[in-house]
Amino acid sequence: MLAGQRKAIIAWYVYAIVVLLDLLFIYLNMGYERWFTKPLLMPLLMIGFYISCTQRTTKSFFLIIAALLFSWGGDVLLQMEGLFIPGLVSFLLAHIFYIIYFAKTGTGKKGLVQQKPVIALAILLYIIFFLWLLFPYLNSLKIPVTVYGITIGSMLLLALNTKYQLKDRTATLFITGAILFVLSDSVLAVNLFAYKHLLLSLAVMITYAAAQFLIVKGAISNQDQ
Repeated sequence: MLAGQRKAIIAWYVYAIVVLLDLLFIYLNMGYERWFTKPLLMPLLMIGFYISCTQRTTKSFFLIIAALLFSWGGDVLLQMEGLFIPGLVSFLLAHIFYIIYFAKTGTGKKGLVQQKPVIALAILLYIIFFLWLLFPYLNSLKIPVTVYGITIGSMLLLALNTKYQLKDRTATLFITGAILFVLSDSVLAVNLFAYKHLLLSLAVMITYAAAQFLIVKGAISNQDQ
């Protein structure tokens, strides 16, 4: 095993350990201690991604780094009192970079959504239905949450379209990561606005951490296309 690969594996193990610690702090309601875990997650993924990449000057590389950087900004801002909108905007930008990245992959081939446009309708209906259920709890946040919902739905759509454009393993990593991201944000919205519960908080973190990791692993795999 090459030295770079060993270093990347170490980064992934440290990432997993920090995720587990963060989940423990959530379970024990230790909000202050989470300042030592949650802000570490995206930097660890960036380190692992950087070490694993053989092409570090491409637009695709910088798109993933930018998505992780704005995700880190969202993680930090959402931990601060009264900074929900800035945190939402930071994650919105992260999803836009993921959208651009997915749109750039597999050019010249028809992806899953292009072959089966009904999938786009299914995603749209899910976003509309979920927002409809959430609207009574949003008050002044209806517009920003709607914009965010459309954006993350678009991210999922572009990820799904990598099927048949990229090799199966890469597309599966992207699609699974994107689905988990949408699930994480959906549960987070319920937990924030409608029904707060410890199990929901744990579910948000588990799905979020897994989603980001899978997308990063997909991006590493995509280098070998």
